[in-house]
Amino acid sequence: MDDKEIKKFIEGALFISGRNLCIEELARICALGNLGKVRQIAELLKKEYDDRDCAIKIFVDEGKYVMDIRENLKDKISNISAYPEMTKGMLKTLGFIAYHQPIKQADVFKNLGYVYEHIKKLENLKFIESYRNKNYKILKTTKKFDGHFSLKALDLKANLKAKNEGSIFNYK
Repeated sequence: MDDKEIKKFIEGALFISGRNLCIEELARICALGNLGKVRQIAELLKKEYDDRDCAIKIFVDEGKYVMDIRENLKDKISNISAYPEMTKGMLKTLGFIAYHQPIKQADVFKNLGYVYEHIKKLENLKFIESYRNKNYKILKTTKKFDGHFSLKALDLKANLKAKNEGSIFNYK
C-alpha cells in the first residue's frame, strides 16, 4: 500500500471514529506494522489540515490523534452535531451504569445523586436503555455504547474491577 492510500485510511478512521486513536490503532486499521511510517503519515496529514486553515483540525493529545472542529467554531456549530459532546457528569453516569449493569435507576441516584437529566440524555443518545422490573427501572448499555467507545461494557468491568477499589464504581 502506498503512502497516499495509507493517508486515506488514517483520514477516514479519524473522521468516522469521533474519538482519539493511538498509532497502534491507526496501524491496525491500515494493516501496517511499521508504526514509524504510520506516525509520519499521520503527522503529514495533520500538517495539511493546519496549512489549509479550514474548520477541521487534527489534534494530538498524549500521542493519540483526533479529528475535530477548531475550538473557535465549536460554540457556534456544536448544537447541530448528531453526537453532542457529553459532559463529564454524563460520562461519569454512563461509566457507572456500564460498570454495574444491569442496575436499578434508584441505585444510580443513591450513589451519584439526582442524575435524571444525564440518564434521559444518555437514553436519547441511545447509549443506554431501560426496562421495567417490578417497581424498578433497570438501566443497561446498548450496542451503540460498545461500538462508540470501542469496548464491551463487560470488558470494562473486568478491566477496572481490581483498579478501582473505593471509587465511584464500587457501591453497596
